[in-house]
Amino acid sequence: MSVPKKNMKELNKKEAIGDLLDDFTEPPGFSRSQQGQRKEPRKIIIHSMSLNYDVQLNKAEKAWKPTVKKNSCSRGAEEVVDNDPEVAKTGELFKQLRSILNKLTPQKFPELMKQVSELTIDTEERLKGAIDLISEKAILEPNFSVAYANMCRGLMGLKVPSADKPGKTANFLYLLLNRCQKEFEKDQDDDEIFEKKQKELEAAKDDEERERLRVELENARVIARRRSLGNIKFVGELFKLKMLTEAIMHACVVKLLKNHDEKSLECLCRLLSTIGKDLEFEKAKPQMDEYFNQMNKIIKEKMTSSRIRFMLQDVLDLRKNIWVPRRGDQGPKTIDQIHKEAELEEHQEQIKVHQQLLSKKESSGGGGRMCGGGMGGPGSHTPGGGPNSQPQDDGCGNTVLISKDRPIDTNRLYKIIKSGGMDLNNLVLAPGGKAGCKGVWRSWEKGCSGGTEAKPASADQESGRPATSTLNHFSALQQTSSLLSSSDTDHRDRDHFDRSGHVDGREGSPITKRSFSRESQERGGRSGESAPTPPPSLPKPSLSEEEMEKKSKAIIDEYLHITDLKEALQCVAELNSASMLYVFVRQGLESTLERSTTVREHLGLLLHQLVKVGTLPTEQYYKGLQEILEVTEDMAIDIPYMWLYLAELITPMLHEGGIPMGQLFREISKPLVPLGKAGVLLAQILQLLCKGMTPKKVGDLWIEAGLNWNDFLPEDKDVNKFVTEQKVEFTTGEELGPKEVVKKQLLSGEELSKQLDRLLQDKADNKHIMDWVEANLDEEQAASNHFVRSLMASVCGIAIICEHPYKAIAEQIMVRAELLQKYLNDEEKELQALYALQAMMVHMEEPANLLCMFFDTLYDEDIIKEEAFYKWETSKDPAEQTGRGVVLKSVTAFFTWLREPEEESDKE
Repeated sequence: MSVPKKNMKELNKKEAIGDLLDDFTEPPGFSRSQQGQRKEPRKIIIHSMSLNYDVQLNKAEKAWKPTVKKNSCSRGAEEVVDNDPEVAKTGELFKQLRSILNKLTPQKFPELMKQVSELTIDTEERLKGAIDLISEKAILEPNFSVAYANMCRGLMGLKVPSADKPGKTANFLYLLLNRCQKEFEKDQDDDEIFEKKQKELEAAKDDEERERLRVELENARVIARRRSLGNIKFVGELFKLKMLTEAIMHACVVKLLKNHDEKSLECLCRLLSTIGKDLEFEKAKPQMDEYFNQMNKIIKEKMTSSRIRFMLQDVLDLRKNIWVPRRGDQGPKTIDQIHKEAELEEHQEQIKVHQQLLSKKESSGGGGRMCGGGMGGPGSHTPGGGPNSQPQDDGCGNTVLISKDRPIDTNRLYKIIKSGGMDLNNLVLAPGGKAGCKGVWRSWEKGCSGGTEAKPASADQESGRPATSTLNHFSALQQTSSLLSSSDTDHRDRDHFDRSGHVDGREGSPITKRSFSRESQERGGRSGESAPTPPPSLPKPSLSEEEMEKKSKAIIDEYLHITDLKEALQCVAELNSASMLYVFVRQGLESTLERSTTVREHLGLLLHQLVKVGTLPTEQYYKGLQEILEVTEDMAIDIPYMWLYLAELITPMLHEGGIPMGQLFREISKPLVPLGKAGVLLAQILQLLCKGMTPKKVGDLWIEAGLNWNDFLPEDKDVNKFVTEQKVEFTTGEELGPKEVVKKQLLSGEELSKQLDRLLQDKADNKHIMDWVEANLDEEQAASNHFVRSLMASVCGIAIICEHPYKAIAEQIMVRAELLQKYLNDEEKELQALYALQAMMVHMEEPANLLCMFFDTLYDEDIIKEEAFYKWETSKDPAEQTGRGVVLKSVTAFFTWLREPEEESDKE
């Protein structure tokens, strides 16, 4: 039986080590001859064998090293390689402190401060290191300088034995102030460095070397400026905590004011904005006046750039405003602070709405009556204006008196309604005339400020959701609801309000039969009386045009901000107003027409998806679009590129699942043909389509739709000349010349990845992406390794869920299997795709199991063959070795599984 080579090597090594140990353990004078008949052990000679053999690892010339280690090689965890336990302990201390500082937030400050105080900082070296770490974090993260200053305040009393002066101690505060002073005085050293770099730049003869030096100089100046601003902000916060004296602060202000360079003046503005309020008292007023006179002089004489002059002016205005900033504190806050601010903002908004309602009442000159008329006047059942009554607005611009001592009896209210001969089946809340009469509804069709129009309530009832109303109605309905319930009701019954109304008070819902009945029963149960028969439900009005505009604007703004297509589709569907969606289309077009190309494309994609899923009827789309097209002649005066902008908004509708070309072109041209502009818009749309597919395919779509330029151009317009000028010859069925065919620009790697990411994020189907590749990339570029890598990185990047741990959505890869199989059409391209995944994992710092998930899906979907995986595993390409060891280890289980069938077949 043959012993495997690997096992034989291990056996020889063990026997050799055993012999060596025997030599060490034999007593003095003992020899092999004394062993009697003992068999001599077999001698094994191992060349160059040593237990102390030092294996030298390969070291890269430019090995990556953390920034922290680069900046503190003389101290910290790097010296752990020494055998000194104190050095190792110091390195561990810095590591723990750095970990704590990385987690520091106002919310976690007490907990983390306790951890810092428990650290063993008992030497001057460790104390200086801790101060350096805290100061560096404060300088680099000025938004958190308040938290770092408070941490220094907690450590202010820390003292350790001095290393240089036996018997004396080193104080935390003293070392901290020295550190801040050195940082503050670094400007002179920085200027010398900049001067030296400037001379090197001027002496450089090579353009490439000159550009490199220029970039280095610019970066150095930016870093120095940021550090100066961060340090001065930190110094200011330390002063506010009484850790620095006023004399030091005045010395800093004077020094900064003497230097008229931009960096010093900017630091001056930052310092005075931070501590100006604390320096402004009677004794220091003459000094402060002198400072601001100097600043005013700099502004008037234009002794610096306009940017700095505006900064100085802002500080002057801040002082005039008694040091109250316009925007308040914009720094990090605790969760409790955020909640309190949200509650305060909500309260202020309610007060603002109430004031608006009162002002409307005063402007209309209305008396103290309710919407239904006369219920707040003399002789009515409503409590009068006694000492315990208070005015309330009824939501219609009128004021009523509401008693705080006793509630309104809803039984009486019900009797009043019955005695008035009102039809409860048609009861509505409307101002003027007889309360609840349906005939006066038209007088309130605009509501208190553009209210609601009546619509059948069936849609809302079927969906199980109460109809929503406007902000003004929300306040009125809350007050009306309070009239129908006892004064001690604590608003427990809020389930009849819409989900978007109870959080921020923007929207509410009308009183329904269910809520009216429940409140009446609760009130009747407490008083011991039987509740009256509840009236039938009120008709639920649809959204008015004004309300629809407000809601549409909110949805569009949110969508364009976060580009969450799924959420936007759901929000539009929840409007439940299919007959008013033309307002949504019109609002979207108006709000994005003069914005960026990306914004217009995103809105066009949203409208396309709404049509595709059936939420937006095509008639509503045409109606909203037509309202814009009818005024294009006037708009074109102010918007020179209006036809291109409109084309960017309309073109996505021609994608799969949208509106066919023939139907769309005929509809949008109706208002434009009389103006003679239909052909211009259609030509722009066709040119944009050519960016996503070949001109030949666009021409085929035109011909299949039965379109003819004579239908869209004025009678006196030469069609052939127009087609040539607009470069849409492909619509006439003519073949393109060789010069026109080769017009594809070579895209850079960054631009190519950006375009692929955009297509995938917009959920373009595989055919659309293939058409884009065919239209924008020549055959050579589409077959290049660079394109394959970009495609694989984009497809897999979209499939990653950025959680902890990372996950891959297999369905996203499966959907793109056809696309990947088209371009990964040989083993070399499959290998390049695997290299792209390897580079992505290295860039993401090798997340656990993520690459294995990708490999499983790519293998199962037959996107990458087994041979390509093995070739990647054994690849020795020097350009692909970065991070390869860790990446290979992460897919060990995949390759073990991949080989199992081979081993089983071999055994058979």
